[in-house]
Amino acid sequence: MTSRILIVGAGAVGGYFGARMAAAGHDVTFLVRPKRRSQLLADGLCLRSTIGDITLTPKTTSTQDITNPYDIVLLSVKAYSLASAMDDFSAAVGTGTHIIPLLNGMRHLDILTARFGQHAVMGGTCFIVSKLNKQGHIEQSGSMPRLSFGEISGRETAKAQQIGKILSSPGFETICSTHILQDMWNKWVLLASLGSICCLMRGTVGEISSQKYGTNFIHAVIDECVAIATATGYCPDEQTIDGIIKLLSKKDSSLTSSIFRDLCRGGPIEAQQIIGDLVIRARKHDLSTPLLDLTNINLGVYEQQHNQMPLT
Repeated sequence: MTSRILIVGAGAVGGYFGARMAAAGHDVTFLVRPKRRSQLLADGLCLRSTIGDITLTPKTTSTQDITNPYDIVLLSVKAYSLASAMDDFSAAVGTGTHIIPLLNGMRHLDILTARFGQHAVMGGTCFIVSKLNKQGHIEQSGSMPRLSFGEISGRETAKAQQIGKILSSPGFETICSTHILQDMWNKWVLLASLGSICCLMRGTVGEISSQKYGTNFIHAVIDECVAIATATGYCPDEQTIDGIIKLLSKKDSSLTSSIFRDLCRGGPIEAQQIIGDLVIRARKHDLSTPLLDLTNINLGVYEQQHNQMPLT
């Protein structure tokens, strides 16, 4: 029997992975807002990719139309939309449903587990360079996208292996990880470092690193993030740390963080999920993190000015 997959969100991330799976013949349905649903029904789900373009008419649903549970729920919303998203897809979660969240940071695991139970929630992360253009089409660039997931316990289970086979599709690499929490922490260290650097200095990686003492500042931010991960028991290995330093020190880089880009356009930001929660964990371990503290205050003022509600 074919497994039923629900993709919560048809944006740059969920839309990409869902489109690839649907094109491969998987039973994929997108849970989307009315505006996005109308757009998809009218124009189709359009993917422009370095790996190959896709245009298809996807199966879509709305909250009130979900009457039976799905086998897999792939959750790809922003952290500030998590509470409403859980309400939207709750009817899709049954006793055998597996939720794979692709959110940044770690706090969402606690929130999802409290709502749906530890048995239903797996760890997940992805690496992809993609965006929605003005027409609502997905544009993917760079190397082959990667989707990693696994049991939070780190155990290699038959269930996880089976899900890996179900999700596997041309157009992205699927990894069933036995160290998914470490994978998520590694990405968190990268995103928090990048977010802090760009938001404090209001510029690209190249603009910041090319300044006198710019790389000193970048290294100091990375050191704070690594110290928190280490104190929590998830120290990135030397290769990962070296890769982050190299990526964030390129003097010709136009790289910026999603938090910074959202801030520049005046939209909601994932500050609490990526920066604020990291600062909270630092305090639990009596760590001094002056640069992350400064970033947290800076972004907190922005959120207050834009009436953004805290993550619960």
